[in-house]
Amino acid sequence: MSKSYNFMDGMKAAIPVSLGYISIGAAFGIVAIAQGFSLWQVACLSIFLYAGSGQFIMIAMMAVHAPISIITLTIFFVNFRMFLQSLTATQIFPHQSLKSGIGMGTLMTDESFGLMVLEHATNTPITSFWMQGVNVMSYLTWILSTILGAAVGNLIPNPEQFGIDYALVAMFIGLLVLTLDSMVKNERLTVVLTVLFSTMLIYYLVGIVTSSYVAVLIATLIGALIGAVMSTPKETRKTEVI
Repeated sequence: MSKSYNFMDGMKAAIPVSLGYISIGAAFGIVAIAQGFSLWQVACLSIFLYAGSGQFIMIAMMAVHAPISIITLTIFFVNFRMFLQSLTATQIFPHQSLKSGIGMGTLMTDESFGLMVLEHATNTPITSFWMQGVNVMSYLTWILSTILGAAVGNLIPNPEQFGIDYALVAMFIGLLVLTLDSMVKNERLTVVLTVLFSTMLIYYLVGIVTSSYVAVLIATLIGALIGAVMSTPKETRKTEVI
């Protein structure tokens, strides 16, 4: 009988993600301190917002004195993808309790979502407890690393000259490479290329008439729909129509 992966297995699986969070979290702490945030403000942002890219965006917009309403709306659009990712998790773990679902959705990140999808694609017997372990490990690492970065941030008065503010971009590139590698191995190449090119085209066209954040959301929705339709076996589609 195959083993079901539990909470501790999830925490162990999250170690690679956590190692990435150490550098990115420290980078956020350093950049935030350089923008005039205090140590306790950095800690509160990581504990209560826990938004990764949203936190970088927030401090950048506050630095130019953007209205609170615009900052709030921007972060909402940037992180709306988490709603879509949480919906995907409900399909992978359909029998979890409401409390478990709320906890999973609250702490899910792009990296933990990517890890979940990769493991699910390889038919690893993951459970909702496993996913909670991944999320909790990532969450605690992010909080501690941002606080540590803020604590030593005063030693680096100009972090941009070292490229520290691009740490998050670098991690997203790494996650994209891993995801594409999994897609190529587990999906038809025509599906992968169609989703990639259609998403990029939609993003470009929508970006002409709206903001980049809205364009990302619309392109993601349509790209995911195209991928879902193309990945569904013809027999299944016929059955659903009947």
